Amino acid sequence: MDKLSLKNKDWKDFYLSDFFDFEKGNQNNMASLTTGTLPLVSAKKTDNGYKGFVSKEQKKIFRGDILTLNNDGDGGAGIAYYQPTSMALDSHVSALIPKSDLNKYHLLFVSMCITKQRERFGHGYSINGNRLRAFKIMLPLAADCTNPDWQFMEEYMRRKETLLLKPAVEKLCKRLIHKEILGGVNCSALNGNLLVLQKYSQKYSVANVSKRQTTQKVQFHTYHPRHSTMAWMDLSATRAA
Repeated sequence: MDKLSLKNKDWKDFYLSDFFDFEKGNQNNMASLTTGTLPLVSAKKTDNGYKGFVSKEQKKIFRGDILTLNNDGDGGAGIAYYQPTSMALDSHVSALIPKSDLNKYHLLFVSMCITKQRERFGHGYSINGNRLRAFKIMLPLAADCTNPDWQFMEEYMRRKETLLLKPAVEKLCKRLIHKEILGGVNCSALNGNLLVLQKYSQKYSVANVSKRQTTQKVQFHTYHPRHSTMAWMDLSATRAA
């Protein structure tokens, strides 16, 4: 039996206000904002709600490691995001600030449980203060059948993270192995009807242990696939000058 199966857990309704304080965003004059380095979170349904990056001057800054909840919006109402860094919030978003020490994985699990109810909300039924205080979510129960099982939630989300990252990690490893075999980084550039492959590698001087980048090129006609293959093979065997 899978101990991290959602079906094998008992669940219970909890008020969102049991675990979070609520604070509404206050950035409502988008035309007055200037470009900067502070993320601005809006009620978007994609990109973790990021609308852009603005100047920190005279902005209320919300800390990271909280949730943001879209109060309304075109398809974005009811979506909750985990926010890892400090940010500014527009007026269509509420900050859910943990009352206790909840980590990234706890917050990701709760955001999932909130977002599952997104169909309840929209332009005609937005999230306001009263609805937030009455908002309930289902959470898995601990052995005492009273409190949420935070350990289960953390382990569940850690496994999800590992499964989602696995393909990306494998792809990165293959690229690093490929780079190591060739002894440098390869790129290609089209020059007329010739494809020019450039190999960037490091050349070391034994005398002073200095290092400088050198470039080696090989070119072939793009309409001869056989030449293309041979050029790649020759390139693989090339050493740094």
